[in-house]
Amino acid sequence: MKRPIYGLIIKSLCVLITAWLLFTVLDRIFMPKYVEENTDGNVTAEFYRADTPLDAVFFGSSTVYNAIAPDKMWNEFGFSSYTRASASQTIWQSYYLIRDTVHYNRPKLVTLDVSFMKYGEDFYEEASNRKTIDGMKLSFDKLMCARDSMWEEESLYSYAFPILRFHSRWNELRAEDFKYALRRPTVTYDGFIMGFRNDPDIENYEVVEKEDYSFPPKAAEYLVRIMEYCEEEDIPLLLMKTPTYINNWFPEYDRQLEEMAGKYRNVEYVNFDYCADIIGLDRRADYMDGHSHLNICGAEKFSGFFGKYIKDRYGLPDHRQDDTYSSVWNERYTRYCIDGEIGKAALK
Repeated sequence: MKRPIYGLIIKSLCVLITAWLLFTVLDRIFMPKYVEENTDGNVTAEFYRADTPLDAVFFGSSTVYNAIAPDKMWNEFGFSSYTRASASQTIWQSYYLIRDTVHYNRPKLVTLDVSFMKYGEDFYEEASNRKTIDGMKLSFDKLMCARDSMWEEESLYSYAFPILRFHSRWNELRAEDFKYALRRPTVTYDGFIMGFRNDPDIENYEVVEKEDYSFPPKAAEYLVRIMEYCEEEDIPLLLMKTPTYINNWFPEYDRQLEEMAGKYRNVEYVNFDYCADIIGLDRRADYMDGHSHLNICGAEKFSGFFGKYIKDRYGLPDHRQDDTYSSVWNERYTRYCIDGEIGKAALK
């Protein structure tokens, strides 16, 4: 009588395994690939491909992934890094991404662009949420990140199993959805995304005063959680403002951030807007998108300045004579140079 029972158990397990494999394959097919367009949707997932320990990881919104080039900094300073930014990355998303990063590849330095401190509970962009969260490996932090980011109409299950959200794409599927279902090519440069546009027309923005410069409670709460987490993990945290030429940042914000950072031992705040002239940023040649993001030329200038700052300030190591690192990073830098030069030629 035991054999039929064992046989039933084995058959049931085979059915469950087959169903799970089918579900997994369909999930990968229906998810957007972000390969031929919207490549910023691959930044989160590509982080897990890091072949060496990371010395620094950079968090924030699109201003960061257009501004900080890890391969450029490797060539000049020899430390390893990754730009783990994403479109409209909120402070609460940064919190969970930092926790996720420390779990998989503990850095010696965390930097966070604070541009999104202006946004609170009422800020919501599903497309950006998906680009930030779907690429995370399934974990408690991923689910909590989704819970704190999603709107009322969304389901937490759809972040754990994206096919529940994207199954309606059946009539939009293209060849790339099948081609890249199991493995997507690397499309970013360690999280950096090259921009090949500029804004030669300078717009003089009118500064509009506000009645209240206080940060929204949710943003302030999660910034405190980030600072406390980095203190607990004994990881230095640099809060920073990436250089832009738009009128949505005020000295009152700087004062609040300096006060908040000053309460912690290993936290500092720097607004790099004030360093634009020292860096040599040209408003006509180095910016794009209404002067809100750096293009490839501006990013290389800023990455050189920023890389030297954090190397000197935080004592990041130089691995260029270490074959374990150089065999990986020199190859990445070569790819970065080839693609960058092709794109920069279009700007001239």
